[in-house]
Amino acid sequence: MSQGTVGGSGSAPRFKTREGVESFWERMRREHRLEGNLTVPGFFSRTARRLPDKPALLFEQYAYTYRRLFDAIAGVARHLQDETGVKPGDRVALLLENSDLYNIWYLGILAIGAVAVPLNTKLTPREIEFILADSGTSLVLSEERFEATIADLVPEVRSHLLLALLVRQAQPPASSWDLESAAVPMESPAAIYYTSGTTGKPKGVVHTHRSLIAGALQGPLGWEYQDESVINLATTPLFHIANHTVYLPTLLVGGTLVVDTYKTEQVFELIQRHRVTQLFAVPSMLLLMVQFAERDRYDTGSVMRVVFGAAPMPVHKLEAVQVLFPNAGLIHGMGQTECSGTTVTLPSSQAYEKAGSVGINIPGTEIRIADDADRELPPNTVGELLTRGPNVMSHYLNRPEASAETLRGGWLHTGDLGYRDAEGYVYLVDRNKDMIIRGGENIYSTEVEQVLYGLSGVALAAVVGMPSELFGEEVLAYIVKKEDAPPLTLEELQAHCGQYLAKFKVPAAVRFIAEMPQTATGKIQKAILKEMLKKELANR
Repeated sequence: MSQGTVGGSGSAPRFKTREGVESFWERMRREHRLEGNLTVPGFFSRTARRLPDKPALLFEQYAYTYRRLFDAIAGVARHLQDETGVKPGDRVALLLENSDLYNIWYLGILAIGAVAVPLNTKLTPREIEFILADSGTSLVLSEERFEATIADLVPEVRSHLLLALLVRQAQPPASSWDLESAAVPMESPAAIYYTSGTTGKPKGVVHTHRSLIAGALQGPLGWEYQDESVINLATTPLFHIANHTVYLPTLLVGGTLVVDTYKTEQVFELIQRHRVTQLFAVPSMLLLMVQFAERDRYDTGSVMRVVFGAAPMPVHKLEAVQVLFPNAGLIHGMGQTECSGTTVTLPSSQAYEKAGSVGINIPGTEIRIADDADRELPPNTVGELLTRGPNVMSHYLNRPEASAETLRGGWLHTGDLGYRDAEGYVYLVDRNKDMIIRGGENIYSTEVEQVLYGLSGVALAAVVGMPSELFGEEVLAYIVKKEDAPPLTLEELQAHCGQYLAKFKVPAAVRFIAEMPQTATGKIQKAILKEMLKKELANR
């Protein structure tokens, strides 16, 4: 890991921090009776007893009070258990777009102790095949729009699957089952979220009911929505871990969750119609909203908080976002799938004074900036961001070595490089991994490169992130052609990659170069490629 000093460190200060791990978790255990057998939906269902008739979930014309929502979840749980034969520990995948049904079926899976495997709806059949096989999924819940995707799975994968297409007109009847009474220990696996890595295939991040409950308790504190008045708009994909730190905790605090799919004008309409108070978006969404020509037709005055993460936000765009949402506090943050979605957030009160920082630890966690030997570094010195807390994953599925390395010493090693300033605010400067983040979607370079090598005219290939004002980063491919190969075009590369990769992973640009920078052992030096790109952009 490269390290550097970005300013004088001086004497070690008392960093600004939020409540630490032990005191937070002990307090939560007392206040929320967290012990023994308890599932995520069982924990959330306590709100239904407290606020049975309050609006809980809205999607298009479908509205649920807390009582109706948790009766629907209980009905799904009974159906899975009694009609489909799903048992505790069984893996059930969801290939579903955003709707009310997504969270009802997701929580129904968890209610009986089965393990949910959310699938990115943008993945190709080839990518889905790996996840289904690696997770040992036995049942896939999907919908008609994905029938062709399922049909394209190879026969050996399909032959081991039970497929259920969810049809609204044939939903299981509601049930009054007490979800809190499920005999499922908190330490049991609850969900496996697949996340991009830097080499090989995606890794399955195993979260327990305990870690997801912890994340649900921490999320509202870090993102500043802690009371029943919140009307939270969910338009980013529910299959992302953000569902657990930004959206689902709405059901814990007693607010209202409005679910839909992101379309710029539609978001404005939803904000105005439902008087939305909380909006989460990746920066590219906010930039699209700022650029929307008819934005002034809509009343956005109800929005009290705009929270954003998953990709860098250009600091100079903050004021435009503030103008669009004049009454809102702006809250930046970052996290990983491995820590239930959030590691640090920047309080809205510091949005401008500390612009560029991703913030301080969320309550119930601790963070460090460490060197290669995991020794804590002084302020203003670049190292790896580490975190620990009850929201951290249990392990990577089927990857004991990667689990031990990532969780060594009891700390989650995020792979993000950054530093703390003298007050303790974290600034990220790079990623230790060759990860590209496009509009909040993680892309690992190795997977794209392997597909590029499938083109007969490619001798060497390397991909890096290219700055994009709209998406944060786009995929840029560096290619060395084979000597006798005919010319290649960007369109040919994109057509080839589109057969094997989700659209967001396909290179947006290509640079054909005569030689690839390599070490003596043949390893491609991506740092040099990034410098080449930096100089190219500076000379424009």
